[in-house]
Amino acid sequence: MLDAPHFCDLFSEDTGAPAHYEFLDSRTKKGPKPLMKKSPKPLMINGKGTIAIKSRTTQGVKFTVKPEIGYPMLILEITQSTVSFSLRGESEDIPLVPNVMSEGNPYVPAEELDHATEPQIQTHRLPVTVDLPPLVVTNELVSLRDLDLARVTTWANLPEACQKLYHNIVGKNIVLQDTSEFDFAAAIHHSVTTPGCWGYSKLLEKCHNDTNRFQYTYLRITIGSNLGNSPGIPYVMEIWPPGHKSPIHDHGDACAVIRVLYGKIQCTWYNSLGPDPIKLCNPATLIKDQITWLGNNQFQCHALENTESETCITLQCYEFPREDNVHAEKFRFIEATTNKIAKEPFIPNSDCTLTDFYDYMKAEWSPKNNGEN
Repeated sequence: MLDAPHFCDLFSEDTGAPAHYEFLDSRTKKGPKPLMKKSPKPLMINGKGTIAIKSRTTQGVKFTVKPEIGYPMLILEITQSTVSFSLRGESEDIPLVPNVMSEGNPYVPAEELDHATEPQIQTHRLPVTVDLPPLVVTNELVSLRDLDLARVTTWANLPEACQKLYHNIVGKNIVLQDTSEFDFAAAIHHSVTTPGCWGYSKLLEKCHNDTNRFQYTYLRITIGSNLGNSPGIPYVMEIWPPGHKSPIHDHGDACAVIRVLYGKIQCTWYNSLGPDPIKLCNPATLIKDQITWLGNNQFQCHALENTESETCITLQCYEFPREDNVHAEKFRFIEATTNKIAKEPFIPNSDCTLTDFYDYMKAEWSPKNNGEN
């Protein structure tokens, strides 16, 4: 049988030496004693060492695997409220998976684990050779030609989280200009392109007045509250001044739906983050009311850029898939200046709420429109 430290080494060879085990019952008051005999009973284990044990105890058990003489020993101890797995040396115990389960808390902070198990096989609804188109249209707009050339898709083909987001923002009343009080789009464009205005000043603040990074800034105007199932607040209006763009970034395995509210935005998709990411297809320019999407397994990495002379305004909507129990609420991105993944990922934040942003734009636009600015 393999020595204890080599159980996880696939290339270790069996030495042929038998292992010993102790199966101890914690019901005893004078300390643990062997359940079957008063001394450990040698048990030959073939192959890589798979052992099945059944116990009648209701308090706890302790299972020890060790060489015939000396150390190390692997010790698995289970009680009603705790589980510990440790490697015992000559002088001390080394916990292999510490704090697996503490009393009253079935969860373990990820940083306290020494290893994690990932599934080796995954299944998907579509063949790995088939990708859905990035553009989403309503059922009434799709044609046979569209289906044949895979130019667009409908909401029914999207991941479940994307379907929900799509229905929430596809309505005809989800528009930028929902009042005639003032020209909201024109006010936004003026604010983000005019030095001294609120929008332009906020963009400078975000790049710390670094002119080399100014073009990589945009505004995030949050809508509603954080519901706990998305990276940050799930609904965000993003303001893209002319010539501004995002770095190549991912979305923490979240699903998302993006609708253009005003102007045009160019979207480029990549296979992954890295020094030389590969473009998945030609960049697409999305116009007003067009919708694109991304899932945890498709279109996860992209970059957005406003190549037009007019400010673009988009509505980004995020939600983690139902099966995601990690919720990595951070976006990794490639630093434009170094072409490497940034050491500190981007944590989705808010530059302003929609209500306050509307008031700022109205206050700036009224004096300008009245000839005072």
